Amino acid sequence: MALPMKLLLAVDGSRYTRRMLTYIVSNELLFRPQYDYVLLHVVPENAETAAADSVLDEACDFLSSQGLEARRLARRGAPADLLVKVASELQSNLIIMGCRGQTSLENMMLGSVTAAVLGRSHVPVLVIR
Repeated sequence: MALPMKLLLAVDGSRYTRRMLTYIVSNELLFRPQYDYVLLHVVPENAETAAADSVLDEACDFLSSQGLEARRLARRGAPADLLVKVASELQSNLIIMGCRGQTSLENMMLGSVTAAVLGRSHVPVLVIR
């Protein structure tokens, strides 16, 4: 018997997170209830942690309402670094994240969590735009 897929979902409470979660629940052939879903919310070093619970609650409640159960995990630090680190720790098969869809120039000037995760991850990354 094959082990279930371990999926790490990056959530930040933005509309891009909601778009990513909607994509997952609307593609039941790709994303099955028996998979191991972990919601990860990364709180930047200088930010308040109070919002982390509500971000995770919202995402977890949405998935649950669609028949998918997920574990919740909040960490403090640099988002890209922690996404890659947690994916490794959990032995995830896939990282799934939303993307703001910035232009190349904006990515160069502002930096991009998505671009950093894509460059550092040792597991596949699915980016939902």
